[in-house]
Amino acid sequence: MPSIPSLRLLALAAVLAVSPVHAALDYTVRVDAPSGLAELLTSHLELITRRDDPDMEEALLAALLEATPAEARALAETAGYFKTQVKVDKDGDQGYVVRVDAGEPALIADVTVVLDGPVRQEPDYQQRFAAALEAWSLPLGAPFSQGDWTDSKRAVLRLLTADRFPFARLADSRAEVDPDSGRVELTARYDSGPRIEFGPLSVSGLERYPQRIVEGLADFRDGDPYRLADLIGLQNAIEQDPHFAGAVVSADFDAVANGRVPVHAAVTEQPRQKVELGLLYSNSDGPGVRAGYEHYNLFKRALTGSLLADIKENQQKFAVGLGFPRNLSGYSHSVNLSYEDSLVQGLDTETLSGGLWRIRQRGDISARYGVEFESERRTLGGVESDKLFATMLSYVWTRRALDNPQRPRSGHLLEGQLTGTLGGALSDTSFVRGYGRAAYYWTPDRRFGTVVVRGELGEVWAADSDRVPSSRLFRTGGAASVRGYEFESLGVAGPNGSVDGGRVLAVASLEYQLPLTRTVSGALFYDAGDAAQNWASFDAAGGYGVGVRWASPVAPFALDIARGDRDGKIRWYLGLGVAF
Repeated sequence: MPSIPSLRLLALAAVLAVSPVHAALDYTVRVDAPSGLAELLTSHLELITRRDDPDMEEALLAALLEATPAEARALAETAGYFKTQVKVDKDGDQGYVVRVDAGEPALIADVTVVLDGPVRQEPDYQQRFAAALEAWSLPLGAPFSQGDWTDSKRAVLRLLTADRFPFARLADSRAEVDPDSGRVELTARYDSGPRIEFGPLSVSGLERYPQRIVEGLADFRDGDPYRLADLIGLQNAIEQDPHFAGAVVSADFDAVANGRVPVHAAVTEQPRQKVELGLLYSNSDGPGVRAGYEHYNLFKRALTGSLLADIKENQQKFAVGLGFPRNLSGYSHSVNLSYEDSLVQGLDTETLSGGLWRIRQRGDISARYGVEFESERRTLGGVESDKLFATMLSYVWTRRALDNPQRPRSGHLLEGQLTGTLGGALSDTSFVRGYGRAAYYWTPDRRFGTVVVRGELGEVWAADSDRVPSSRLFRTGGAASVRGYEFESLGVAGPNGSVDGGRVLAVASLEYQLPLTRTVSGALFYDAGDAAQNWASFDAAGGYGVGVRWASPVAPFALDIARGDRDGKIRWYLGLGVAF
């Protein structure tokens, strides 16, 4: 008689004999089809996607093999192939090949887009209809694909809902395919729904500041046509305003009455006061300290007051400012006064300046114009000149259109400045100064990095350039200009090795940033530029080098090492922030 352990072993063997044992089948699948279609089939055919399924067995594999031709034909139709022939053959002992004869893709023979409803009564209906056709991504003669068909319908709907017609809907759509002729006729009809206007604006979260601050930041008023861009613009404006730390702006479409939608802004206020203490460092001035104070509700009228002191070895600056909140006309105003004593490249300047500004901010564009005055005493290379004075009218236009302000990969920065005296009135000489700069970011593929192109151009037209304040002339060199040279060392040669400002300026830069990690990139660059007394004496200095870019949590950080062509010296630079 067998022992108890022997009986247990026999029982276990019997259980294993009658219990099914599942193991994934080992097989391969190859798709023989045109490249784009092969990628589609490889990503979606169950015969491929379930290959590593632990429950795969002979019966399931046989079912998948039988279903593959029909499944492949259905997938091919989404890509516009309606005459596809598919068969599955053996490929060696443990493999299969899906052979696809796709035929010619079906082409768009006719497109009909209809905008119905109150939108047809809008004065700009023809422009809106033209914009809808431009957004349509399946023009006549293009191959049909389900993805483009879906994207086209959504693109037109977005145009309608974003501007005056948030209740627009796709009322009907048809894609009529003639497989024999390979023709596709598309029809999409939209119902715009009612025209909607903005209703009253309500604000929550206010404790310290009056509601009129938020109202002044809005580009719309009660009764203006509804536009999604205006809501986004208000939220961005609140977040950029010094009184607030954040905001959520929304339209309450459940409360629409008489064609008007109420708008609500939930804001988070900044503290009433802020003190700033910090350490500074620059290649030109070495270490230094900064102390600042800001008050965001002076006289309980939401006025912004600021005090700033920067103290470095070769530069001391003290400034005071007063800012007024944006009013209902869309403008804000500011007043500033500063004193600065600096020594750079043998030019020692002591400057008292101030200005009164009127500012308008709309989306990514800001414009400001105002009146400035400047009083300067300067010593160049140990030779002291007379005190200079200028009163000027100034205009500055800036556009910042970047995909990411902290780590831009695409977009551009533009700035133009125009400054001039009132002839010889209240100024030692008459002059006009024009200046522009730009930066362009281009990333064809994030894996391969970003190309950055940067440039500056400026000129001063003066009756006597020796009587123009130094801050209105041009010098260049150093970080963010021509790397490979000392800060502002490129200009007009002065006595005892000093460098004076010139009347003309041109700078160009080309940089390639290659990603190394998620937040760190390497950089290769070449810069060239100069500041001169006139274009005849202009002689561009070149510099090239390598660098590291780090998208730190605080701000973009840059470390560059560059060699200047003129003297062959190697210099290094630290930078924080984007170009400008």
